[in-house]
Amino acid sequence: MTSDQHHESALSVHDDPAGHPAPASVSLPYSNNSENGDTPLLPPGSQSPAEQEKLRKMEEILHSDIGVSSLLGRLKQSIAACRDFALFLKRRASLEEEHAQGLRKICRMTHESIRRPESRQGTYARSFEETTQIHERIAENGIQFSLALHQMHEDLTDLSNNMERGRKHWKQIGLTVEKKLHEAELLVDKAKIKYETAAEEWDRARSGDRRSGKTPFSLRGTRNGPRHEEDLQRKVASADSDYHNRIQLANTHRHEAVNSLRPQAVRALRAMVTECDAGLTVQLQRFAQFNEKLLLHNGLSVSPIKMGDTDSSGAQSMRDVINMINNDKDFESFVLDLANKVPTQARNQEVRYERHPSLSQQTPGVPIPSNASTIPVQPQNHQANQPQGMHGHQPDRRDMMGQGQGLQQQSPGFGAVVQQAAILPTQHPMPNAEYSPSQYGMDYPRLKPVFGIPLDALLTRDESIVPIVVLQCVQAVDLYGLDVEGIYRVSGERKHVERIKQIFDNDSSTLDFRKREDFFYDVNSVASILKQFFRDLPEPLLTNALYQDFIKASRIDDETLRRDSLHELINKLPDPNYATLRILILHLHRIQANSNINRMSTNNLAICFGYAAVLCILGGGLWQLTNYRPTLMGSNSSPNIADATWQVRVIDTILQHCFSIFDDD
Repeated sequence: MTSDQHHESALSVHDDPAGHPAPASVSLPYSNNSENGDTPLLPPGSQSPAEQEKLRKMEEILHSDIGVSSLLGRLKQSIAACRDFALFLKRRASLEEEHAQGLRKICRMTHESIRRPESRQGTYARSFEETTQIHERIAENGIQFSLALHQMHEDLTDLSNNMERGRKHWKQIGLTVEKKLHEAELLVDKAKIKYETAAEEWDRARSGDRRSGKTPFSLRGTRNGPRHEEDLQRKVASADSDYHNRIQLANTHRHEAVNSLRPQAVRALRAMVTECDAGLTVQLQRFAQFNEKLLLHNGLSVSPIKMGDTDSSGAQSMRDVINMINNDKDFESFVLDLANKVPTQARNQEVRYERHPSLSQQTPGVPIPSNASTIPVQPQNHQANQPQGMHGHQPDRRDMMGQGQGLQQQSPGFGAVVQQAAILPTQHPMPNAEYSPSQYGMDYPRLKPVFGIPLDALLTRDESIVPIVVLQCVQAVDLYGLDVEGIYRVSGERKHVERIKQIFDNDSSTLDFRKREDFFYDVNSVASILKQFFRDLPEPLLTNALYQDFIKASRIDDETLRRDSLHELINKLPDPNYATLRILILHLHRIQANSNINRMSTNNLAICFGYAAVLCILGGGLWQLTNYRPTLMGSNSSPNIADATWQVRVIDTILQHCFSIFDDD
């Protein structure tokens, strides 16, 4: 192979490891060199002699034998710097994200705490809520900052990976060229030593010099004379030819390295060092800008800039928000809100003695106190203190009038009042002001009945896939009942339940359970209303058609198989039933999530909604189970106590696997 052929072969091999030709010139966004990489951007005339000398010396060093290896080391340092800063950005972004998420969580918890009835209201609540909103904006700024840092980390990681691939590519090319050049020079040194040794021996044989004291000896005798000189001359000629060829090959490699491959490697490595350093600098500048922007936005959230007195944006600083708290006004509002709750008897009304009609005629042997007119007797609210029946029914005014007339027509007997009509008790206003007369003291016609109406009929009439009564009750319990002990186990006051039921059957749009006065401040009554709605459905929520299938699925011992079987049956429910069941189960899951406070586990809730028993008090501390009322389950005929355990197990399994059966969106 000739030197020209060897040169062409070297260029074809070292263009690219994969066999692709290397680009002659790559335009880089951060490069400070011209297209060939050897000429600076500034013209030579505009540079001082010292600058020109410095550039010349740099070019001389970079194109020397140590240039490629030095640039490879310098590029490795730049890549390491990129990776170090990328790791810093990743850790900083994680810290910022964790801080922002924690701050956002605290704000949500504080919002819920502010809305609780036991928390202080008024200007304090409004100011505190605005303060938490400022913190939410700060948290949002932190999340945006962390996202920007994550993006910077990805950009720097991509940059360092690209530079590492380029470094390996040019390391293979550059070091291969330098290695060939070094090996060729070593062969030149060996050929030179061989040539010089042969020349010295030939010269000694020709001149007869025996300075070494040794004479060539062989089995054929002493080697001297013309023949020996001819052998040495041929050896010298062969060594000279080999030495000359090695020099030509080494010069070819050096010419190729110095004029072609080495400049390409130096130019490419120098461009990659410049690009890597420039990219790292740009990311550092972006990091500084993002920090300034974060601090600026947080500062504007805490203290917005006001453009004079004409600023209509309404933005207030945290200090202004805190200064809006008026303790005196809050206390006055708290006291004045109690005005409607003060009982009527307490409003400076004198207590009077009222003589009972039966004492108008004195019974013989029973003296009447002389000072009876001065005895302080508390007037009774007969309607509120009358004994209730077995189911809490209170007789109305018509029943009491009928009883009075019956007494008047009876014949006189022992203890009877002769010729005296029964006097009815006076109807006094309700002592609790929250029960307004418009809601508590009148009967409502069933204009738009809700209870006892099928779900598909409610959907057609109200155009709501979930009944409004269910949405209202779930919302009220979510707002005010999650931390109430025994919610859904403790029944509400019967008169409240009946009144709310009447209002729902009249017009459900008049109720807004976000206002506690609309359910008489009794969240247990709301829970009872929700259970009563499901009990009064003509067909149970889980339908009669699927009842036996649900009972059969509940008898499966394997937990996973039982869950999957129930899931399949739930998917067969009609759309209103499915949507209503989903809302209810997700709500009950939120209830049991606070079971450490409300003491309502999944099993307790399953008992309340699976199969509820009605007790009958017999007296003397004895009671008897008289009726079994399934809330969500039903049977094809009458309710069966034998299925009570399996009905509870159905609801319990659905609650335990809530998010496996329903999606939470």
